[in-house]
Amino acid sequence: MRSLLQVVRGTSEAGRDLPEILPALTAATIKFRRGQLHVIAGQPGRGKTLMSLWYGIKSNCETLYFSADSDEGTISNRASAVLLNKTVDEIKSMRQTEAVTVIEDELFELSKRLRLQPDPHPDIDAIFEEVESYVELFGRCPELIIIDNLMNVAATHDNEWTGYRDNLRALHTLARETESSVVVLHHTSEDSSKPNKPGPMKSLMGKANQLPETILTVAMDGDEYHVAAVKNRDGEADPNAERPVTVYVDAPSMSLFNTRQELDMARTRRQWQ
Repeated sequence: MRSLLQVVRGTSEAGRDLPEILPALTAATIKFRRGQLHVIAGQPGRGKTLMSLWYGIKSNCETLYFSADSDEGTISNRASAVLLNKTVDEIKSMRQTEAVTVIEDELFELSKRLRLQPDPHPDIDAIFEEVESYVELFGRCPELIIIDNLMNVAATHDNEWTGYRDNLRALHTLARETESSVVVLHHTSEDSSKPNKPGPMKSLMGKANQLPETILTVAMDGDEYHVAAVKNRDGEADPNAERPVTVYVDAPSMSLFNTRQELDMARTRRQWQ
């Protein structure tokens, strides 16, 4: 048992903000925090992995990424695209030439703070064990743990919806015990959300919305990337996704930008490389 004064004077990381995602999201009080469970949800192929992987790289956080939804080669190509401001197709071509050494150098530096676990169907015990392995390797818990995605995490219950809730309960415990920021990717229902607009909180599959401190629903519409904080215990919530924040996306390079001008500048730089 601890007093709140002990918490403030102690070394606990719980509740501390991770680096901002993008200024426009910070202005809308959308942040990731240590010791908390967050969910990024959307329809398939609408940018959940893009946001989480991009943030894991650009935030410079010590990160453990569970890539159950995508194979490790795909994630390596996407990470390289973010690091080098290249398209994924350009990265694939570079890997067939001597230019692969440029990719290897970037990934070597990234591996000092981001590690990948590619098991396609991990269970909760395996996730906890992998975190323990990370601690043995680096001497501390990761700042950020990304689970991509909830549907791929093996459940102990036959009922799919109950399995989602049980796994989120365990991941909520993981966040508290490790004081890591745990970000879980999840799907929204295609019946109650649209591909180009963030869905309301009720669109989460399995109605798995009780435990996470923050739930973001996301959607891509051309160059626009929309984010709605449908649950936000430490900020402004928009449960019906009526006021999404719009930032900008370059899907071929797996990158997000705060403004369209920044997006255009990145594309121009890529053309001149």
